[in-house]
Amino acid sequence: MRSGGSYCDPFSLYLQVSGTLGEGQAFLLDAARDAGPSQYRMSLIGALPLLEVQVKDGVVAVFAEAELASHVRGRLEEAGFHAGGVPTADGAGTRRFLPSVIESLAWSGHADDPMVLLEALRAILRDLQGAQKVPFSSGFLGYLGYDAVHYLERLPKTTVDDRGLPDIRLQWHAVMIHLQDDTVRVFDALEGLAKVYTPDAVRALAARIDQVRALVSSYMEHPVAPRFPEAPSEPAEAVDDVSQEEFEANVERAKAYIRAGDIFQVVLSKRVRVAKRVHPYAAYDRLRRLNPSPYMFMAEYPGFRLFGASPEAQFRAVGGVAEMKPIAGTSKGRGRTPEEDEQLRRRLLEDEKERAEHVMLVDLCRNDLGRVCQVGSVRVDAFMDVEPYSHLFHLVSRVSGRLRPDVSVFHALLATFPAGTLSGAPKIRAMEIIDELERYRRGPYGGMIGVIDFDANANTAIVIRTVVEHAGVYDVQVGAGIVADSDPHQEWLECGHKAAAVMDVLGVRRPMTETV
Repeated sequence: MRSGGSYCDPFSLYLQVSGTLGEGQAFLLDAARDAGPSQYRMSLIGALPLLEVQVKDGVVAVFAEAELASHVRGRLEEAGFHAGGVPTADGAGTRRFLPSVIESLAWSGHADDPMVLLEALRAILRDLQGAQKVPFSSGFLGYLGYDAVHYLERLPKTTVDDRGLPDIRLQWHAVMIHLQDDTVRVFDALEGLAKVYTPDAVRALAARIDQVRALVSSYMEHPVAPRFPEAPSEPAEAVDDVSQEEFEANVERAKAYIRAGDIFQVVLSKRVRVAKRVHPYAAYDRLRRLNPSPYMFMAEYPGFRLFGASPEAQFRAVGGVAEMKPIAGTSKGRGRTPEEDEQLRRRLLEDEKERAEHVMLVDLCRNDLGRVCQVGSVRVDAFMDVEPYSHLFHLVSRVSGRLRPDVSVFHALLATFPAGTLSGAPKIRAMEIIDELERYRRGPYGGMIGVIDFDANANTAIVIRTVVEHAGVYDVQVGAGIVADSDPHQEWLECGHKAAAVMDVLGVRRPMTETV
């Protein structure tokens, strides 16, 4: 269906769907209209979740609609999972979040091998696949937090888990809505679900799907501009989890590891906690206008919410071609005039430290893709372009390759996880140092968020420029890449530049110097 030649705003439609269906019944991947090339400008809305998988500290919990439960149980038991343990603490909330759930399933096996779980989930979706094979017409929407790396590598785990967020959270929805320019397409999973649902269950689900289709049609005929509560005039309180002095001391410690030959680069981050004064929808709406990005998102769960404006792809694969887009190299803000902007662009391109860091991370992407792509197919399609954002410029490259026939999209995702631009090089030693120097678990920050379908396609972004809302506060985490000639004070300032757009929409108007 088309919207009569006019642009259909993904966030406005998301609000209509979510507001009608209820809490947590929709998930938004929002490609900003004026950010990135056209192939990235398709937005997705998932509606009516039927299956959810959570992993936390090695415990796998699966929540499914009653008609799916038996099929899901069988597939997971075939993979070696056995019912046992207690559902996660979020179980009660998830029952509210999936109103028709009458059975929850929990497993606690294979926690050290996420590939077993992911491939079992992929098998479930393939069982329920219909004839329609449009990329991303069905699949998992969700995130893998940075801490999911502990299921892939043997790493220390000494940072404090002060929020208790799931390491992995994936959902499969009955409806997937595609929005691109003036075209809106609605796909549903009814054909495949008829293989396991009773006729009565099919009719009941069809009625819910028809409700979503009617919502989309109504919105396209009569678009409704969302209205949000006025932001308070008083500035929001913001507190860093580390003082400037501590952060700069950690930079010096990281440089000592570099001099000792342990690493070439490491990404150190800090978290800023902001008092919740601005409504999250209003903050997100302003963020997408102030800092439009190709990978924006809104994910609402019981007890917490994620929204952000990521500029950086983690991993993308369509039709067997995989792509990564490393961003490394940051200007010292933006200019007040076009002339000042041009000076900052030129200085960034001429900055030997930023260039060296960027080359290192492009090589890391080439190596990551080389592990899963056909020999000789990996290439650098774009190198060290300067891309503008609302508060800074970044150096950006694009690396691609053709996946080997024996590599699944899940294997490829995990082979490139986490991004070198959020960990360092070599990755494992850099992540050990991150665990030593940072105070709290990163949670979603530095992980990936996006969509993975059952036809070997994926489109995921790195979780940066992101807000985690929980317990009445907003958390924003930002990092800086530390190399041999890093200036500790400049790295502290770089974190401030990266956080500026998000801090602005949350109502922060003063320097963040206090610590928690």
